[in-house]
Amino acid sequence: MRIQLTQAVTLDESGQRLRPIEMRIVDGVIDSLSERPLPREEGWQVYELGGGLVLPGLVDAHTHLYQSLGTGLYDGLGVNAWLEALIHGYTLSEDEAYDATLLGCVEAIRSGTTCVSEMTELAFADAAAQAILDSGLRASLAVMVGDQAEGNNPPDMNTHQALAATRSFFERWNGAGWGRLKVLMGPVGLAACTLDLVRGMRALAEELHTQIVTHCAEGPTETEAVRARYGASEVEMLERCGLLGPDCALVHAVWLSERDLQIIANHTGRVVHCPSTNLKIADGIAPAAALLKKGIPVALGCDGAASSGTYDLLKEARLASLLAKGSGMDAAALPAEQVLHMLTDYGAEASGWSGKVGRLAVGYRADLTVLRYPQAHLLGERGLLSRLIHNTAAGDVAAVFVDGSPLLWDGHMVSVDEEALVQRAAGRLRRRDFGPGAYPQKGQPPQAAPQEWAYFSRRTSKND
Repeated sequence: MRIQLTQAVTLDESGQRLRPIEMRIVDGVIDSLSERPLPREEGWQVYELGGGLVLPGLVDAHTHLYQSLGTGLYDGLGVNAWLEALIHGYTLSEDEAYDATLLGCVEAIRSGTTCVSEMTELAFADAAAQAILDSGLRASLAVMVGDQAEGNNPPDMNTHQALAATRSFFERWNGAGWGRLKVLMGPVGLAACTLDLVRGMRALAEELHTQIVTHCAEGPTETEAVRARYGASEVEMLERCGLLGPDCALVHAVWLSERDLQIIANHTGRVVHCPSTNLKIADGIAPAAALLKKGIPVALGCDGAASSGTYDLLKEARLASLLAKGSGMDAAALPAEQVLHMLTDYGAEASGWSGKVGRLAVGYRADLTVLRYPQAHLLGERGLLSRLIHNTAAGDVAAVFVDGSPLLWDGHMVSVDEEALVQRAAGRLRRRDFGPGAYPQKGQPPQAAPQEWAYFSRRTSKND
């Protein structure tokens, strides 16, 4: 398929200037870019963008899209009570999981997301994969597996079963959608995984030539439990198991010591920052600015709507910027230029798509986000990048393309029958309660982690 995009602008390499852009796309790949109008030729499908601002497609580097039906139902629960409530209250059939995942996809697309890194449940993993495929999104997809008890919750499987299930899912779905779906290894987190499983996941990733994603150091209780079990931090134990590396994304990474930061940097690891979830369920605040200062790429993730309340990645960008400034008492922390990288190429690195998406460049996949421009809150060139990070919202997204095909056009969903989906989802919410049920442990006091781990709670100077 040959596609031509016209009448648009984009930011130059400095991020301080706008330049006109026209683009030709061949078989889903950017074939040419020009600041001058390209000739109209027969055989090209032309999309006129009406002066819109074109960005590399936004990459949400950590999602649980299937949680969309739990939005707003788990408020007031700290991380431990929230996890218990979710495990026992949020159970889905395959049909429910399909609709819930697809609903999450629609919200993500409407906020400019073109690629997600989804961690889903084994019980309905095929339904979730099919929903993402049907949405048109690009995705990295991992089945969460664990083989030991976490808190009061026994494991669903043993080590052999976890590895076998992961391999089977990889064989069914990796490369689906003409290459739009990539399957990653997904050990759920060290609190719920034996060291044998962690080592097995590393070996399987290398055998299958894929990447790894895992939750790490999210909450104080989890961090304390790992330290009590092994006499070392989660990051130290993951290093001993050989899991860390440029192909391993650590999600949350809140409760880190300075030694942990250095270990991640030594292994050129990737981190995914999920600010809305970490605040809403009182996990803490990840040291995003400190990680970036160490040279560690930090991507952004909306996590699950049952915790964050949103799949709007633009909200996460603004929140991440403001959190870094306020928590570190440093107004220069996480400048807009850096946050744009977190939304795009850093997200691609964390999700296994480095060199394929995250940039507007010849040879990259044509995954694009188009914002309405100009608008009252998005004007001019001076300060435009800051306005983009701090002022834009999902309603500003005019079009979304994946592999050059529109998923959203002029504010209307193209890839999904949104009206029918919303009606089905509303019916499901009327028919049953997806909330915590008998697990409403609100007001549970937070448990503090030892001070050596509470990096985020210290105010540090710019020279730290």
